Amino acid sequence: MTDIILEQYLGRFSPYFREVLCKDSKFLQKYYSLLLRQGQKWFASKTNPFRLCPDTVVFWFFVRPYCAIGLAIRDLRNVQILWRQQMEPNETIYLLFKVIEIWPPYSLTLLATYASLALVIIDAAYRIFEVIGLKNEQKSMKTDMDTNNLSYEPAELEEIIKQEVINEHSSSCSSYLDPFSLTPRMSIYFPVYDHHTSIGFLTIDFRHVELSIKQSLEPSDNIVSLIRFFDLYSPFPLQIAVMILSFGLFLNGAIYKLEQLK
Repeated sequence: MTDIILEQYLGRFSPYFREVLCKDSKFLQKYYSLLLRQGQKWFASKTNPFRLCPDTVVFWFFVRPYCAIGLAIRDLRNVQILWRQQMEPNETIYLLFKVIEIWPPYSLTLLATYASLALVIIDAAYRIFEVIGLKNEQKSMKTDMDTNNLSYEPAELEEIIKQEVINEHSSSCSSYLDPFSLTPRMSIYFPVYDHHTSIGFLTIDFRHVELSIKQSLEPSDNIVSLIRFFDLYSPFPLQIAVMILSFGLFLNGAIYKLEQLK
């Protein structure tokens, strides 16, 4: 009975195995234990819970307005440099191109990872303080308008509008010179099928998250499509918890891969 099950199992992968087993039973007796060990390894690799850990962490350094350079950490020895190109104005579809792949020492990989992660946290915190400051400014402007009771003359109102336009233009120009515009964003991708398809999230700040699906367009993963399909505004503590948990799972999977190589 075991021989029949093993024959059917091997026949699923290649008709050659079925033909050999049917013609020569000595082949099965000779390599029976080896085939069982290989089958056990195959099933163990497919049911390994570490396969569910995130396989890639990408830190995006933006090249305004439509491009970005990605630092992709695959594991503790594999780092890729990616180029991301926006394909349409709604920031929904992107193309990723692998520029270079390097195998740095563990210490250098960890240094680059934690330095980029620190910049991501600084950027997210800055966005929160920026939003809080903007809300306070709008609240004070509303209070001033209520106090003045819109008692401006037409000429004065025109001057105020011109001044607001000038201020908005100067603020938009200064935003390009803002050092916080150079800080990266972080994406973490969870594998779905054979590491060629992944679902991940991009952290905009500690509340805004973009969910996307990453699909390889050719076998060597040199060209990848990225499609954003959902925007989520989560509570502040939940976003931090998801970021820390996902990054911890990625490190857990990377350490497991490192142990398997020893």
